[in-house]
Amino acid sequence: MAVPFLFLLAAETILRLAGCGYSPHFFLRRDLGGRVVWTDNQDFGRRFFPPGLVRGSRPFSLPAIKPPNTLRVFVLGESAAMGDPDFKFGLPRMLEALLGERFPQRRIEVINTSVVAINSHVILPIARDCARQQADLWIIYMGNNEIIGPFGSASVFGARAPALFLVRAGLWAKTTRVGQLLDVGLYLARHRDGALAEWGGMEMMADQKVPYDAPATKRVYSHFEQNLRDVLEIANRAGVPVILCTVATNLKDCGPFASLHRAGLKSSQLSEWQVAYSAGVTAETAGDITNATVAYEKAARIDDDFAELAFRRGECARLLGEDPQALQFFRQARDRDALQFRADERVNEIIRRTATAFGDRRVKLVDAEKLFGDNSPHKLTGAEFFYEHVHLTLEGNYLLARALAEQAARILSLEQAGEWLSQSECFLWLGLTDWNRYDALQVILDRIQSAPFTSQCDHARQLENINRQLARYRLGTKPAQVRQEVARVSQMAARRPEDADLRWTLAALLESAGDTAGAEEQWRTLIHLQPQFSLPDYNLAKLLDSMGRQKEALPFYLECLGLNPEYYPARYAVGTLYLQTGQVADAIQHLNRAVREKPASIEARLALGQALAAAGRSTEAQKQWREVLRLDPNNAAAQARLRDGK
Repeated sequence: MAVPFLFLLAAETILRLAGCGYSPHFFLRRDLGGRVVWTDNQDFGRRFFPPGLVRGSRPFSLPAIKPPNTLRVFVLGESAAMGDPDFKFGLPRMLEALLGERFPQRRIEVINTSVVAINSHVILPIARDCARQQADLWIIYMGNNEIIGPFGSASVFGARAPALFLVRAGLWAKTTRVGQLLDVGLYLARHRDGALAEWGGMEMMADQKVPYDAPATKRVYSHFEQNLRDVLEIANRAGVPVILCTVATNLKDCGPFASLHRAGLKSSQLSEWQVAYSAGVTAETAGDITNATVAYEKAARIDDDFAELAFRRGECARLLGEDPQALQFFRQARDRDALQFRADERVNEIIRRTATAFGDRRVKLVDAEKLFGDNSPHKLTGAEFFYEHVHLTLEGNYLLARALAEQAARILSLEQAGEWLSQSECFLWLGLTDWNRYDALQVILDRIQSAPFTSQCDHARQLENINRQLARYRLGTKPAQVRQEVARVSQMAARRPEDADLRWTLAALLESAGDTAGAEEQWRTLIHLQPQFSLPDYNLAKLLDSMGRQKEALPFYLECLGLNPEYYPARYAVGTLYLQTGQVADAIQHLNRAVREKPASIEARLALGQALAAAGRSTEAQKQWREVLRLDPNNAAAQARLRDGK
């Protein structure tokens, strides 16, 4: 037994000394210009996601030793807590604004540790690392991704709902360099071409239908409860109070993503159900809500597991003014959705039950589900507070942030020196502009025009709502309006020069206004403020490239790749720059990797073919162009290059 252990220990030591692998911790200790700080570790997610799909947190930097009179708050959660679709105006930022203005005598640090697509299996190790960071308070808003996130019953990221001890053993193994090496080896064995998976958001998971009562899903809820209890135990041992939130979701304006019939339904019953359901849809479409209700009730007597049926019954009840019944049906539609992208009632009951169990250990509950219901018209949460299924609008983020700030003041016994910022004052503090609103809505519009949103029965209504809002804020994208906003945000950035999010807003506004010199200055400042983050380097390089300053752009593209080697846009840009400057060998190297990482990229294959042709490797070049035509049979560039041979 001792020999294998000694062998593994020796292998681990050698790999560490050779610099192989990555730190598994959420925080990295760095020396930035003489300041010792903790920053985000963008490699952290490699334990949980396959290459190409790794998600990371927002960049942050906090002093390794907490300064005196500092209030340090960590927000733990997923994309909704992170602030999607525009993190600069999400929940953590609004908390920072509210607490900072209400308690000006304190230095406020709100650290956004939330990450897109994660769940409690990932948040648990984040919590272990947060426990070492001298926190005054944790805020936990999680539960949307338990089914579709890592180790969920419908996950696309690896094993589905394995036993909890297997999950934890596997994750522990990948904290070692030996385990990381084995993980890479297994991945390469399965993907011999070296191609990386491409992040496709929710569309990646559109085919992962799972019955709401599947045994694997029941196991997921058990894992969630144990993970949540372990997170709270960690906080208790660290002496950190916790505000634990239930999870609010869009009920009224978000139909289920997929529906499944109950198991064991006979074909005759299914036919009878379909007749009744179709009659209900026809009547509802015609505005005959009474007869639609009757038809839907008939279908429900045969099978009421079908989530879309419950949603349509809820809509009919709403139109008839039967709000309590509508709420019941909308909840049923969410809870029986076969694509569970929303925290359901079982998740929220686990959260409430666990908060009660830990109530004597400085854990307080903010019932966000109830908060949003109480503040919604007719107590039916919908588009007033949600962009789509779970991501909060600016108004939704403010509502939750205000409730959390008030609870934080109570749990920490803070002396209330000022007044809470109003919603409009909070938006002003954050530097929000109509340009930002329009940009966020455009992200949402792009998102909901893909699966699984396109299969929702209320999809057309969702599109209409987003397009109506885009029209409302379109004026804010006009140059004259943008220039006005630039002046306002510039003043705020001058008052808070270390506020990186303000500078991101300002850089984007300046580019939109055509002020490239001003934008360049902001991107350079952001590189200084966030040296661990690859995107400021990429954005500066892209700006310089567009201005014809390719020689200056190249080092920043390369720096971006040094920080994030899997960032395809930078890899492609470097390859094309080398091609333009006649450095063909370097161009082939980078474009080969770009194609390997993103095999469906037509632009990369065209450029690689051109580089190979320039190197006299015509056979290989033609292979790339033929592959382009396989992907896009009408591609004129590939046709011309095959015809001309160059």
